[in-house]
Amino acid sequence: MSTSRTLQGSYPLQHVDSIPLPGEDENHNPSDTPAPTPGVSRVNTSNFNGNEGKLHDLEKGPELHGGASLGREVTVPAEVREWKDNIVLWDSKTDPENPKNWSFGRRYMLVIILGVLTGCSTFASAVFASAIPATSEKFGVSQEVMSLGTSLFMFGYVPGPLLWASLSELYGRRVTIPPMFIFMCLTAITATSDRVEGVLITRFFAGMCASAPVTIVGGSLADLFEQRDRGTALVFYAIAVMGGPNIAPIVGSAVCSSKALGWRWTQYITVIITGLALVLSVLVVPETYAPVLLQRKAARLRRTTGRWELHSKHDTVDFTFQSFIEKNLTLPLRLITQNPVVICVSGYVSFVYGILYLLFGAVPVVFQERGWTQFQASLPFIAVLLGACTGGVLNLIYSRYVFAPHVDAHGGSARPEMRLPPMIAGGIFFPLGFFVLGWSPSAGGKIVGLYFTSLLLIFQSGLNYLIDAFTVWSASAAAANTFLRSASAGALPLVAGPLINNLGVPHACTLLGCIGVLLAFPPIALYCEHSFFGILNSPADSFRFQSTAPN
Repeated sequence: MSTSRTLQGSYPLQHVDSIPLPGEDENHNPSDTPAPTPGVSRVNTSNFNGNEGKLHDLEKGPELHGGASLGREVTVPAEVREWKDNIVLWDSKTDPENPKNWSFGRRYMLVIILGVLTGCSTFASAVFASAIPATSEKFGVSQEVMSLGTSLFMFGYVPGPLLWASLSELYGRRVTIPPMFIFMCLTAITATSDRVEGVLITRFFAGMCASAPVTIVGGSLADLFEQRDRGTALVFYAIAVMGGPNIAPIVGSAVCSSKALGWRWTQYITVIITGLALVLSVLVVPETYAPVLLQRKAARLRRTTGRWELHSKHDTVDFTFQSFIEKNLTLPLRLITQNPVVICVSGYVSFVYGILYLLFGAVPVVFQERGWTQFQASLPFIAVLLGACTGGVLNLIYSRYVFAPHVDAHGGSARPEMRLPPMIAGGIFFPLGFFVLGWSPSAGGKIVGLYFTSLLLIFQSGLNYLIDAFTVWSASAAAANTFLRSASAGALPLVAGPLINNLGVPHACTLLGCIGVLLAFPPIALYCEHSFFGILNSPADSFRFQSTAPN
């Protein structure tokens, strides 16, 4: 029942209602209807009312009665406010403690820092590819064996996201920092190792730790930005993610070609740039995860007011090891095994991302056959980077001039499928780039083909789609995506040599282009109201994500 009090006779304190979460009734008691699990459900798209994609209530803050209903918010000190059921929420939708209400400059500064930290991880994943000839000669093994240095790093990305995403949704986004410090130490061990076993083992565990920012930063962006503005922020983040592995072969080739440096400096450089980014992250990047921030707010209020009954929703989460395994650690696995939409979107992104790592082995072969040196053969990756930047610009234009007006016209929200048009466009250019790369007789034509592989259009749209569909659990959605694409990125470099040697460059590129054509159809089907998933059940229904907690 609502109550009010008077502070020194000045004004009545307005009661703040918290909003029921999934699985609760209006009084925050467990309802008879359990909270839905993050699988797929059938929703009649003809009844769409613009509410899909809206943010979790913990992130939005409560509605205020009284003055707020007249277009203004009544600021009531949190220390004396009557919290319904003693559950602490944001003071209002404009609460300055809410990361979404931080200043524009501060949020984009965090985007840049987080992007650089993630770029260090992706840079490390690819830079070793340039050291394969030198290390195979150093350790007396074949280049196929040393290519495991790249593949094992990416295979470390497979189990890593399951752990880091789960921990971030329990303890916050700053759990990125410890694994990145361990990654830096392992990379230093790789640089000083005198045995091939030491190199390969440390590369695997370094990859496992380095997967933390790749997994968690997508969730941080969901913490910082509303749906309308998130796409613009993700452009800069995605360029950092894609820029790392595109710059790495050029830097690595230059370092390995230098008699004064050698292959070990590919790892020393990684340690240096990661150390700088990590120090900046420790000093500048705060916690951004709303449930953890509200938990801290509730703890602060208990200390300052002596009202020990105050708590946040996050305080009620079961933190036992069994609960962690059942509800958090297995959530990404459940998404990629039980949700056909996640399987298709992540599968497409995984193939495209894996192709980037296949190119690390294929492109040098293509151009060294023309008499280019190792360093010269790495320069065509500039075309891939420029293509990624072009894709980023196109995504930015779409986000600002198409998606944002659509959100404004539909009550501040949009269906996740509105993120897919850039992916559909990328699905046209991606196979086209491979056909040109394979069949163009000139080196310039092949470089143009690399430019049109348009990796970023597909990569970013897929990430945007998953974040919009899950929001608060976006780290688990990103983990599911990272799990699949890392497995692909680890496996495809191993087949680069046999693929080109057995089929030849033209036919190998044709095969990859045809696979790209086939994988381009699911996003088109999802964007159209009647996807083939929905047709299997009812022509009027389609499957859609639910942004809800696990059982």
